[in-house]
Amino acid sequence: MSAKKLLPLAAALLLLAVAADLGSSSQEKLRDIQRRIDEVQARLAASKTEKSSLLNDIYALELQTETVVIELNKANLLMADAQEQITRKQREEAELRARIRSSLDKVRRILRVLYKMGDLGYVKLFLNIGSVDQLFRNYRLIVALMDDKVMEIREIRQGIVRLQKLQAELRAQLERLAALKAEKAGKLARLRGLKQDKLDMIARINQQRDLNARLLDELKTESENLTRFLDRKSVAAAADAVDLGPLKGRLAWPLKGSVISSFGRKKSARFDTYTMNNGIEIKPEGSDEIRAVGGGEVIFCDYFKGYGNLVILQHAGNFHTLYGHCDSFRRKPGERVGTGEVIAMAGSSGSLYGKALYFEIRQGLKPLDPLLWLAKR
Repeated sequence: MSAKKLLPLAAALLLLAVAADLGSSSQEKLRDIQRRIDEVQARLAASKTEKSSLLNDIYALELQTETVVIELNKANLLMADAQEQITRKQREEAELRARIRSSLDKVRRILRVLYKMGDLGYVKLFLNIGSVDQLFRNYRLIVALMDDKVMEIREIRQGIVRLQKLQAELRAQLERLAALKAEKAGKLARLRGLKQDKLDMIARINQQRDLNARLLDELKTESENLTRFLDRKSVAAAADAVDLGPLKGRLAWPLKGSVISSFGRKKSARFDTYTMNNGIEIKPEGSDEIRAVGGGEVIFCDYFKGYGNLVILQHAGNFHTLYGHCDSFRRKPGERVGTGEVIAMAGSSGSLYGKALYFEIRQGLKPLDPLLWLAKR
């Protein structure tokens, strides 16, 4: 077998060895992390087979970024386990050293007693007796002294062997921790590079007319795809779903922050072109928690090109609310949520503005201006 083929095998065996040392809880977390990595890698592979587009390029960059973030979580988990084992082994080493010192002290005391008795010490014990009872006491004393010496020396020898093994294990864990730290540093550098690649790509789109026009066409297509998706996906509203109709102008904001992109037809001063925003962009201020503006059912919770990680809630009265650019989800499809419940965390997936929440309100598939529905601030 060639060296190149042996490397992946060695890495797999090392991972198995590390996993074997982890607790059951950590092992489950490690398996979950690996499942997530496999899922993202499968998506990335699928994206490479799709037709080339700017949105697909952004999606690929975000999938690579997500992979690195998950791998960083994996590295942190393994580092925490390595540090825990180092701390435990250092404590065990200190306790073992203390036991060895105690045994050595005991042997020294025994040897001092025997030394004081001199070469004929044993004979003196038998000669200086006045009764049979004293004879047996002296005999037991000698046996006890000799047995204690032999036993303590045996324990010292076993303790030293265990100490040497423990020190080797400790060195291995320290080397493992150093390797994990180096791996984490490399992944952090990779993460910074991927984020910069996305920023550079967005900068090129904003500076080049042809790229900007392509992106607008792609966004328009994805908006139409979203409308068709909602038309197919909509079902009868749950009995406890909230009708947003009577709440116009009084809905709580889904996220604390400032509006950085408003609803409606917008003109680009740079390119003299027009775009249609079906929602608003909110830049988070303080918490990144995204909350449902009304009770409803989660009918979609996944990545949607042009919107990033997207949550769609269906409400009564044929209303839908959409929450895009999420970093992570707190709810799953099919779950019911109440007004004000956290459904996701704000992020930058699919966003051209950095971290932001894209928010839409639709009734009968028609986009409505969210600022007319949200409470005045």
